[in-house]
Amino acid sequence: MKVSIIVPTYKDITALKLILNALENQTYKDFEVIITEDDTSIETKEFLDNFDTKLHIKHFTHEDKGNRKAIIINKALPSAEGEYIVFIDGDVIPFTTFIESHVQLAKKRTVLCGRRVNLGDKVSKDLREGKISSIDIEKSYFKLYSYLNDDNIRHYEQGIRFNPKSFIYKIINSQNKNIHILGSNFSCYKDDIFAINGFNEEIVGVSKDDVDLEWRFIMSGCKLKSCKYCANLFHLNHGRSSRLEEEEIAKQQMLNNKELKQYKCKKGVNQYVK
Repeated sequence: MKVSIIVPTYKDITALKLILNALENQTYKDFEVIITEDDTSIETKEFLDNFDTKLHIKHFTHEDKGNRKAIIINKALPSAEGEYIVFIDGDVIPFTTFIESHVQLAKKRTVLCGRRVNLGDKVSKDLREGKISSIDIEKSYFKLYSYLNDDNIRHYEQGIRFNPKSFIYKIINSQNKNIHILGSNFSCYKDDIFAINGFNEEIVGVSKDDVDLEWRFIMSGCKLKSCKYCANLFHLNHGRSSRLEEEEIAKQQMLNNKELKQYKCKKGVNQYVK
């Protein structure tokens, strides 16, 4: 099965390089990379032009006019050659088994919901400076516990991987009742994201994207299924800006749509389908 992995980026070439390096080492090989840049950075273009890789990469950009991540992803989605789409963020590094795990658990009318290991400042800095690689951490995860724990790692358990087809994973997963979409780690069939018209461009708050997608997927007839403990990611630590007013507006927009049961958003991916 062909997979398209969506990689958003914004003024962080170092993180993008770490992501692409991790994708080069995936155990599953039948995939393309779609980079959605919420900007038109010359530096990003030059980096990709000179990046020596066998990866099949597509790069979509638009003018930087504030946070318009949803728009650039929608613009890119019609170009996806994969029948299955995996979504991450520009600050997470996939384990080598990341895409394989999503594929193993993929099912039509089902959205896979993963989580991530939140790294501390020092480990994130070491990764960015090339002092250690994500593969080093993945392969020696238990041995490096003190190194990770001393740096205030959060959700260490999310870096423990079980084979998604194994009996023990099925037992662990059956106990997980708290399943929600996290924008940095979820996947679905292309037909299912198009059925809800992709990302809602009228939702202005960036942190509301995944919440909005969740209820619309469910209302369209899709089920949510966990892919914790197999489709693993490392999250690079960084500062976050507060946009309380923007988030409150987004919440109200979303609640209004939900009350009207408008799971297929009015302003979404269909604008860009030729």
